[in-house]
Amino acid sequence: MQNETNENDLNDAVASPFEPIVIRQFTRDDARELFEKSGLTYADLTKSNIQKLRNLINLRMKESGVMDGTFRCKQRAKFCYLENGSIRHAGLRCKSHYFDDRETVSFNPDGFIGFAGWSDDTNIKPILNGFKDWVESILP
Repeated sequence: MQNETNENDLNDAVASPFEPIVIRQFTRDDARELFEKSGLTYADLTKSNIQKLRNLINLRMKESGVMDGTFRCKQRAKFCYLENGSIRHAGLRCKSHYFDDRETVSFNPDGFIGFAGWSDDTNIKPILNGFKDWVESILP
């Protein structure tokens, strides 16, 4: 009898294969931390690198199908330069069937990186995934 009780106690401790597995979503703060820990800085922001970021985010937007499949990055990034020619801040904008010009990613002058502050948890996913792809692609 004692063995049955111990065996039942052990079985109770084993997780059921039917219990849901919760996977934490990649967040805006995770993306900022990824950029910081990668060793990248604003000095790494070039027109070419920002265009690559735009292309990767745009690809993720197309793949996601969100906003009835109309979610896209606008073609041109916006830049502001320092006197020495390096980028002071830069930004990508996006559009969809019901809006034409909203923030995608902003590299702000104070060092803060903004990610579509207007968006919900669904619409931010392709932006953050594209950003993650970009950081990983430009690392040496």
